[in-house]
Amino acid sequence: MRSFDDFRGQSAHIGQLHEDFARGTNVHAYLFAGPKGTGKRSVAQLCVMTALCRGQEKPCGVCGPCRRVLGGAHPDVHFVLPEKGKKSIGVDVIREAIAEVGVSAFEAGGKAMLIPDAERMTPQAQNCLLKTLEEPPQGTVFFLITDQPGALLPTIISRCRVVRFHPLSTEEAAARLCALGLGAQDAQRRARLAGGCVGQALDIDEGQMELRLALSEAVFSVRSPGGVLAVVNAYKDDKERQAQVMDAVEGIVRDILAAQAGGAPIEEAGYAPQAEAYAKKAPLESGLALQRAVMRARMMLGSNVAFASAFESILLKVSEEYTRWSW
Repeated sequence: MRSFDDFRGQSAHIGQLHEDFARGTNVHAYLFAGPKGTGKRSVAQLCVMTALCRGQEKPCGVCGPCRRVLGGAHPDVHFVLPEKGKKSIGVDVIREAIAEVGVSAFEAGGKAMLIPDAERMTPQAQNCLLKTLEEPPQGTVFFLITDQPGALLPTIISRCRVVRFHPLSTEEAAARLCALGLGAQDAQRRARLAGGCVGQALDIDEGQMELRLALSEAVFSVRSPGGVLAVVNAYKDDKERQAQVMDAVEGIVRDILAAQAGGAPIEEAGYAPQAEAYAKKAPLESGLALQRAVMRARMMLGSNVAFASAFESILLKVSEEYTRWSW
């Protein structure tokens, strides 16, 4: 079973959370905010287990309430998710969840409501929840979990104690992955690809690693504008992978920039020789230029510009950088 100690590097408030829930001095609503894979949902589960635990060392992980929370079968712990087939959490879903936590607890220790993707709540749903957060049922704690806190109403945020999570360093993430049973080389590579987000690192499959390898070769083989179209055409029609492509390119550029700035070398990151050569030969100024190009491409996608155009803008910048520096 995971413990609070496993997440101490991802938030400065982990120890205080453990203490507050063990003593029963926790507040009624928390907002856990941070990138995906930084342990927000796992820490929320640990908090709930601690609050409901009947053991002396909380959470013990072996008492009935702990086992039921771990198994997702505790009658007083409610997860709020979108209705089947829908992406957003509507007001009716929130009303139903509020009604469930409004009745007496089945077991001693109170109730908990967890909203793992709180940013999916519609404005109407958030306003409905706001009324309950202003006058919460006694003994109920709310966990709003999100990687997009900007999507929440300021009034919702003001009613919660905000706990921010962040990625670990590559070394810390790799050590954590090794502790979870991964080999050293695999852990190091996954930690780098996931940017220190342990949860994301665990979710990386071989297909994603192969995609990053292929992209690192294709993108950094574009030495002139004439080579752009072939690379764009290889990915523009695969709509299901377009988000993965952009994430992968951003990760590659991030690692190149880190290597150019004197950080971790790129040789063991699982990239093609073309990307490794670029990191070694191009100056830091070039890495920064590519990072800005990726940010602009993200903004283009956010403005509903076609993926092909956004991806093309990055590749054109790569080819431009090749003409600026001697190779």
